[in-house]
Amino acid sequence: MTFNLIDNLIHKFLNNRALASFMIATFVVMGLLLYRLIKTEIENKKLFAWVLLACLILSTAIFYGSWPVFFAPDMVIGLFAIWALIHMRQDISWLALVACCLLIYFLCFSPPPLDFEFDNRYLVSLKPFIYLLILYYASASKVGLNIRAMSMAWIVIYPILLIWNIFLSWLRNGYFMTRPNFIFENNFEVPFLLFCFIIVAFIYNNKDIRIYILVAIAVLLTGSRSGLGGLMAVSIFYVFTLDRKKMWVVLTAIACALIYLLAIRGSSALNISNLKSIDRLQNFYRIFAVYDFSFVEILKHPLGFGIYQKVPPGICEQFKEYAEWVTGNMYNCDPIMLQSFLARGLYQYGIYVMVFIVFAFFWELYRRMGWLLACVVMCPILTAAFSVGGFSNGLAFGGLLLCLLAYQQSLGQQSNNDFSTGKLA
Repeated sequence: MTFNLIDNLIHKFLNNRALASFMIATFVVMGLLLYRLIKTEIENKKLFAWVLLACLILSTAIFYGSWPVFFAPDMVIGLFAIWALIHMRQDISWLALVACCLLIYFLCFSPPPLDFEFDNRYLVSLKPFIYLLILYYASASKVGLNIRAMSMAWIVIYPILLIWNIFLSWLRNGYFMTRPNFIFENNFEVPFLLFCFIIVAFIYNNKDIRIYILVAIAVLLTGSRSGLGGLMAVSIFYVFTLDRKKMWVVLTAIACALIYLLAIRGSSALNISNLKSIDRLQNFYRIFAVYDFSFVEILKHPLGFGIYQKVPPGICEQFKEYAEWVTGNMYNCDPIMLQSFLARGLYQYGIYVMVFIVFAFFWELYRRMGWLLACVVMCPILTAAFSVGGFSNGLAFGGLLLCLLAYQQSLGQQSNNDFSTGKLA
């Protein structure tokens, strides 16, 4: 079996030498970066080794056992929310009252569903309002954890876990996993990685270019388009915090990523010339049919169709593969099968409430961090909202909370105060 796998691997590499050369170069660069960062940035190397080993074991167990772990981020957020409420020592924005009213309205007064057999996962649709309430009373909380060290450790550990996931897939199936992950869908994991990078690079002002390159390699390995979009958005802010030499290194790394996507993986990786092939855009276009393809009709539904209403049967028929994948049944027309938070939010909440959710998150970040850092922190969760859960995803919201907690720890640092007031360097 091992001989066949190795023989297969050599055969694959010989058949696609461009990809093989790029991957070998990537692994070499990654290995060097990991060695240097572990040596210089990880203080407690023994603890780091134990955490890495535990993550590898957990990843292996879930890979072979398919354990349900989707509830884990919300469980951690729930425990933190209880702690933050008990220790609350901060002012609360009046927007919390708006979020509370919207939560009550959509839970109690949403129109009843069509006569379908399956119930909506309406609790997922309520999560943005619950997250907002937690955000408003916990945004100035202070914890004793070393968030900088935790974030740096995850930046180093995550690419190792991706390689491990690729290796496990090769052992079991004999082919490379093109979208590796740790234990969740990688579209959910990448925003958390980007939040860790924001903590290290923007809040704690560590501009070591090796950290950025390692994060960029990890995002590329996941194959997540929304993750790449989030990385590009954060990179725009990051570039302007660097000196000229480092700026060219980052721009070169971005150029290499684009060359890889366009020349090696093919134009379909970005597919600018054929947007209809992007599944999220297909889904949005289909749900747009509910409004007769008219933006004016969208404006006429200020509170959407509610959290219980199904996608109309005629349109639902076009989503069979996503219904099967997301809900487990091809006949379940739960709007969650739209995948994108913005598409689902437009249908369930209406455009005004959906815009309010985005604004409400940004406004609280602005109150605590200043407008510039708030814009940076919004990038991962907003880009994820175009593809997956975004503002209704526990990992993304958990990363955003971690940024706020890290900022509270670093308020005494003059460099961070400069950034929060709008200075990039």
